[in-house]
Amino acid sequence: MSQPDLESVSAPSVLAKKPQMNVYTVMLIVALLSLIFACIFLWLEISEYGGWGSYKGRIGAVTRPVVDFARSIWV
Repeated sequence: MSQPDLESVSAPSVLAKKPQMNVYTVMLIVALLSLIFACIFLWLEISEYGGWGSYKGRIGAVTRPVVDFARSIWV
């Protein structure tokens, strides 16, 4: 018995179909671009203040306004 010729078969396959651009693909691209721009703007904002882990200017004493406010209510 002879083997069938696979090249003569013209059944549509998943590999032969061109992927279609639909609204979900466009939304995925827009979301990816938004995340990329957000990361770039975050990096620019952090570099404006001296980079990661550094600070510019004077650091004032930190008070605890929430604790003080809570004590004033409950006392």
